[in-house]
Amino acid sequence: RRMKARAPPPPNQPSAASRIHSEQKPPVELDAISDQSLVSVKENMINRLVDFTVILPSGVEQKSTVQGSKAVMDLLVDLCSRYHLNPAQHSLELRSWEMQQPLSYKPNTLIGALDVQTVLLKEKIPEEKTKRPPPRVPEKSVRLVVNYLKTQKTVVRVSPEVPLHHIIPAICEKCEVSREHVVLLRDSVTGEELELTKSLEELGIKELYAWDRKRGEPRQRAAAGA
Repeated sequence: RRMKARAPPPPNQPSAASRIHSEQKPPVELDAISDQSLVSVKENMINRLVDFTVILPSGVEQKSTVQGSKAVMDLLVDLCSRYHLNPAQHSLELRSWEMQQPLSYKPNTLIGALDVQTVLLKEKIPEEKTKRPPPRVPEKSVRLVVNYLKTQKTVVRVSPEVPLHHIIPAICEKCEVSREHVVLLRDSVTGEELELTKSLEELGIKELYAWDRKRGEPRQRAAAGA
């Protein structure tokens, strides 16, 4: 009696190892689809047309449309060329539909990658370092000979155009005389006091005597010497 042949195995029956391998594949495929969709979204953003409002330095508003693949620095050049402005003296401030703060970007950032609503074309403010201060006119000064302590002399460089009371501190410092007790005299012989509201030019002098009141009255000294 002939024995029946074994039935053939079901077609394409996956083994246990292949089933485990196939179960691990879907997440990888999903990741690939996800990456492709992100790339597609980015490409759509870059290739789209971007409409925005341009606010010129004068405050005038203009509507504009550009390709999303245009870089910000190229947009600056284009706008300045269109409105006859110097790109080196201007910058762009980009604002979105939602955020009140200016958008941060790099010169090569593509417009399509930013949610731009308004483009402010602003004139650059020159840095303080570039502003040169006006040349200073050197202050006029003269050498003033100051006599003190009978036989002592010193020289003070002062302005000949200011009242004497402005140069008293410099004289007192040189002669080591207190400001409260100093008296400025034309000379130590006549004892003539100089008017402190007048300048050296007005008095026509380049030498004077600094007398210390604590030492007594100069006129009494002149009389005693006579």
